Amino acid sequence: MWEDFSMREKILLLLFVLLLLGGVLWKIVPALLSGPPEGLVEEVEPSAPEEAPDNGLEPETITVHLVGAVKNPGVYDLPGGARVYELLEAGGGPAKKADLESVNLARPLYDGEQVQIYAAGEAGGAASGGQDQAEQKININKATAEELQTLPSIGEVRAQGIIEHRDKNGPFTDIEEIMDVSGIGAGIFNQIKDQITIY
Repeated sequence: MWEDFSMREKILLLLFVLLLLGGVLWKIVPALLSGPPEGLVEEVEPSAPEEAPDNGLEPETITVHLVGAVKNPGVYDLPGGARVYELLEAGGGPAKKADLESVNLARPLYDGEQVQIYAAGEAGGAASGGQDQAEQKININKATAEELQTLPSIGEVRAQGIIEHRDKNGPFTDIEEIMDVSGIGAGIFNQIKDQITIY
């Protein structure tokens, strides 16, 4: 059949095919160069960065010394915010002679303190003649307003100021911090420094 065409017809036919191919390529090549048309490419969502496992903040650890009428006196590490009853549980519980009425089991603990569980009849150390002078001091982190008022120059207003200060800012970590309380300066501190403790 190809032989039936004249040379001129063959040339024209070839030109026609080339033009046809050229027209197709004219449309395809720019599309290929510009990338696949929209809709044909599957959009891939950018993967979210892996989040670090949320372990939560490790609770602050406090170290407290448990002494007195308990089964296992000693130094214990507890999570921050622990209460006296939790310390007592860590120490194996109270001894049979313990006077639990003399201690506030619900009181929050603070780092570095010593908690004494008294035996019946010696609450507050009154019956223990062997108590050293430090244990006779007023604990400014625990004392009631009435107990604070037994200190020189500490009246009702200043006693309440001490309590409000420790409630707002946490326990005193040094006896000199009592001078941060309004109305208590160096003069009053010098009068009471030998009579107060933070433990």
